[in-house]
Amino acid sequence: MLFALAFYFNFLIGGISGVFLSDVPADTTEHGSFFVMAHFHYTIMGGLIFAFMAGIYYWLPKMLGIKLNEKLGKIHFWTMFIFFNTTFLPLFALGMAGMPRRVFEYARNLQTLNDWVSISAFCLGGSILIFVINLVMSTLFWRERETGNPWRARSLEWQLTSPPPAVNFERIPVVLSGPYEYGVPGAPPVADLDPPPGVVAAAYAAAPGHQEAEARS
Repeated sequence: MLFALAFYFNFLIGGISGVFLSDVPADTTEHGSFFVMAHFHYTIMGGLIFAFMAGIYYWLPKMLGIKLNEKLGKIHFWTMFIFFNTTFLPLFALGMAGMPRRVFEYARNLQTLNDWVSISAFCLGGSILIFVINLVMSTLFWRERETGNPWRARSLEWQLTSPPPAVNFERIPVVLSGPYEYGVPGAPPVADLDPPPGVVAAAYAAAPGHQEAEARS
């Protein structure tokens, strides 16, 4: 959830900064500068990579039946989130100060910010190393087993054991409630995973989509 929330924060900055690059007067000075680099990385790394990390932490228990270490996961998140922003947020200022892309010589007054960005980038790389250590240690050595539903999720795939059996459901499950009742007191179970065949047929026949299809035919 931390990585998912960070995705919204980072992608918002990437999206707002893209508005400036779509404006001709502003883009005249910002095009080809570090401003573009900041916008690109907030959109791609701040959006895509943070969402990718969220997916790994969320789906690994379902795929392997092993949960990553939560303490190392939080350390990984906060170091990655902080150093990502201290790396790429200053690039907006550098771009507006006239720092061009793809050069190795630049104005001396931009040296301090460039040094700051370089140091932060190495620290950002270190945060990825924490994730690699967590992944290797959790899957090969610690192996904290998680055969159930660690997130108390209400989507259908998490109602099976983790990893899921080869045949998944013995019969077509009958869904009893929606996926958005997380934390609702007294919410019914998600589904009957092994209903009698007659119940499955009755539920299918009563489904609105099936009735509409029958009416069209």
